[in-house]
Amino acid sequence: MKENEKEQRELVLPGSKPEVRKVDGEPTKIIGYAVRWDQLSHPIFGMFQEKFKRGAFSKCLADNPDVYAAWQHDSREVLGRTPGTLLLIEDDIGLRYEITPPSWAEKHMETIERGDVRGSSFIFRSTVEEWDETNSDMPIRTITEAELFEVSPVTTPAYPQSSVSVGIRSAEEVFQNRNHSDESLLGYTDEELDMIMLELDLRMKKLNL
Repeated sequence: MKENEKEQRELVLPGSKPEVRKVDGEPTKIIGYAVRWDQLSHPIFGMFQEKFKRGAFSKCLADNPDVYAAWQHDSREVLGRTPGTLLLIEDDIGLRYEITPPSWAEKHMETIERGDVRGSSFIFRSTVEEWDETNSDMPIRTITEAELFEVSPVTTPAYPQSSVSVGIRSAEEVFQNRNHSDESLLGYTDEELDMIMLELDLRMKKLNL
């Protein structure tokens, strides 16, 4: 995976969908979870499963990152931004977000209240990760440290738990580079590289069945 490449996931789980909270005397807020700790995703393009360890964003949040919340990832409709109108909290459940949206977002909040918008999405970059390949058919990627760039309320995605929205190439690169940097791949023999590419080709063909 390229050093500066970002990844996007959608999360739709019981208790994870965004909600609109209205308390007398306080601004209306959109609240949800972008990440739930140790929640194993469905297979990502048939290549691997993924989960986030508790505290995966602690280092990032300590650096006061510039993170924004947008409606359906549309940068023209920014709902909130850190610091101030977007609050990010790591708790026992996962990475929680609280958005104080602008007044023009009333139409969007109505769709959340009606249950039309049921998911949360986030854009991140993995900086520290581990791979468990005990089950060769479906390796597990555990992200222990990551940078966060965006959180967004979204409609129900195609995958009920987690999915990649940046394209198959990104998922393929994540899988291919799971144990080796681009430089270390130069140490492989032609036969070993052929076997790696054959394995990836077989996994990709499964997606088209």
